[in-house]
Amino acid sequence: MFFATRLGDPMMAATKLLSLLVYPLSLGLLLLLISVLTGIFGKRGLSWLMAFLALLVMYLPSTEFGSEFLMQPLEGRHPAFAPEELPVADAIVLLGGAGHGESRFGRGTDLNDAADRMVFAAELYFAKKAPVILISGGSETPRLPEAELLAQHLQALQVTRSQLLLDTGSRTPDDNAVMAAEMLKNGGFRHILLVTSGAHMRRALALFEQQGLQVTAAAADHQIPKFDDPYIPGWVPTYTRLARSSRAIHEWVGYWAYDNTGKL
Repeated sequence: MFFATRLGDPMMAATKLLSLLVYPLSLGLLLLLISVLTGIFGKRGLSWLMAFLALLVMYLPSTEFGSEFLMQPLEGRHPAFAPEELPVADAIVLLGGAGHGESRFGRGTDLNDAADRMVFAAELYFAKKAPVILISGGSETPRLPEAELLAQHLQALQVTRSQLLLDTGSRTPDDNAVMAAEMLKNGGFRHILLVTSGAHMRRALALFEQQGLQVTAAAADHQIPKFDDPYIPGWVPTYTRLARSSRAIHEWVGYWAYDNTGKL
């Protein structure tokens, strides 16, 4: 009972915990643990092999080469466009993921690196590319849904509250597409400008098109820098490069998982 109350949906909690194993840091630490255990039981050859694999798993994605190798095919497929380059649509759909949830000592949500997508959605709205913005993003109770938290920020940017539609029930990319599409179709909106991160656009675009909507990609939050830090060689591991690789791995695994289950 405590597990279900504390974490909400046990299946969702298990999925999130297991998904951590695809990230370089978590996978590398797991391999190190296996290395220690196999060493304790006298299997020194296997122990050294696990330690070497752990080093590679954590080191390569932390380099400039590793992070670009993983991220460039995703972001390069969906580059950014200025508002004037995009067509007029019925609605702008802003996917959640731009905040960390309610902050304990702050007001509303702590915006993260993906906040670019929220700003771009507002930019499209003020460029009169669509009359409404649908924000998709739910959360476990009693937390405020991310859609509501992002709506507060958009209102602070002078977007009229009456022009915001909130999908507060979705918690996965598949939910985003299904629930948002239902709201859009009920409102007579067929052509959308889909705003999400460049790395996430490939998966999101396929899911929304599957719902029978006319979708124009409006990618934001592109993370590969035009010029990397000149003082840090590309072979030196950094947290920023590791985080970029982890994000790319998350998207690749998510895309392949949906593709293999026939949902894309």
